[in-house]
Amino acid sequence: MSARLPVLVSLVVLSFKRFASTTGPCLASLEGARLDPRLQLILVDNASDDGSAERCGEWAALRSDALYLPQASNLGFGGGMNAGAAAASGEWICLVNSDTVFPAGALPALASTLASLPPSVALVGPVTNQAGNGQRLPLPELEMAKVPAVGATAMRAPTGLLTPSYRTDFFCVAVRRSVWEQLGGLDRAFGLGYYEDFDFSLRLRAAGFEQVIAEDVFVAHVGSASFAKMGDSQHELMRRNRGLLEQRHPAVRFEHVREGNAQALRYLVGVAQASGWTEARRERAAWRYAALLWDEPRSPLKRWRWRFAQRGLRRALAQAGIEPRFPATGDKETT
Repeated sequence: MSARLPVLVSLVVLSFKRFASTTGPCLASLEGARLDPRLQLILVDNASDDGSAERCGEWAALRSDALYLPQASNLGFGGGMNAGAAAASGEWICLVNSDTVFPAGALPALASTLASLPPSVALVGPVTNQAGNGQRLPLPELEMAKVPAVGATAMRAPTGLLTPSYRTDFFCVAVRRSVWEQLGGLDRAFGLGYYEDFDFSLRLRAAGFEQVIAEDVFVAHVGSASFAKMGDSQHELMRRNRGLLEQRHPAVRFEHVREGNAQALRYLVGVAQASGWTEARRERAAWRYAALLWDEPRSPLKRWRWRFAQRGLRRALAQAGIEPRFPATGDKETT
């Protein structure tokens, strides 16, 4: 009998309420993990009181290869993920929020990307339809049910790009387990959630490690599902945690998502100019260029300043013959 391959990636799925609309679909999209001996699947429920904890238990009871860790109380995003990561045996820990869906091809693409990275890279985020930084590839007005298919199509045309990033959005993120343990995981001081991912990104950067956007791994994201019904307390939590982040990282930069997209597009252009424009890179540049125009500031003065700042990037895109275009979705396209 052949020896079992060492675990490359431990997938930690954090569940909190609404099993039918979030955790259930997420887990269904991860069924392929059970067929790959390099992948470990860990499910954590954060003390759901709407029947979701029981649904998670039923799911796990049918899958002896999955580890289920129900929590007695809501530990928040950081605490819940820390609990799952403590049971991980993989070289990489992939934190997965329950409001995500992995399109066909995403798991193999993730494993392939992580297996090829140099030791200096310790944090990797996929691209997605909904994020607060350069990981976002927007699909305006496209219903969520159709997003995974667009992502699957995009992954069939790999760009070969690993884009440097200032910070990583933790809707789905892979971190080297050795670095996770070195940094002590996520900081519980941020409570239920918000900005603990930003804090981890900055602590990782300060420790001398790199973080990148894996342009060839797409994970669909609903966004803010865990906090949707908090009301005013959600905004208070955000204000409180932003202040905590600023206190701990006085030099922190809060960048609009359009700035992250522009930085990613600028990096893409630089790589293409140096090593060649493939068809996949052209398609990705067209997508990001469309986002650049779609996401411009509304204020006329701010919009003028933004366009002026991006004039060199636009010139380079024009010289390469890149026209702004969102990917075909079957719906009316936005350009």
